[in-house]
Amino acid sequence: MPSKTSHLIQSFFNTLVQDIKSYQKLEILLKQQKALYLHFDADQLESNIAQQQPLLVLLRQNAHQRSQIMATFQLKMDKQGVERFFSALPPAAAEKIKSLWHQLETLIKHCQVLNQENGQTSASFHELIVSLTRPQQHTYTEQPIG
Repeated sequence: MPSKTSHLIQSFFNTLVQDIKSYQKLEILLKQQKALYLHFDADQLESNIAQQQPLLVLLRQNAHQRSQIMATFQLKMDKQGVERFFSALPPAAAEKIKSLWHQLETLIKHCQVLNQENGQTSASFHELIVSLTRPQQHTYTEQPIG
């Protein structure tokens, strides 16, 4: 029967694998989202955002689980704590988990960039819609002469 420590390490590993898959799916959805903004496809955009929601919930749950695992080992969920966690693992496990960790970090950063671009596109889209649906506002009112 595996020890509690090995079970926690396996759980940490499993959350990394799940999150990598989730971020890969999220990356695709974020790229599609930008295209949908540019094609003004509101229905598909709504569907795309709805597909992102369960991924975001799972990512949040897994991050929380990893934080709890780190706390169990009395480690902070920061760069130094993660490095200490890696150094306490057997070498083969450490290399595998480190590799997954770095892959996950790269995916997170890429998805953050895509999300930021989508935020800018969304803001531009909103401004365009507002300018099309509301009459132009003047900074002065016309006054009759005389």
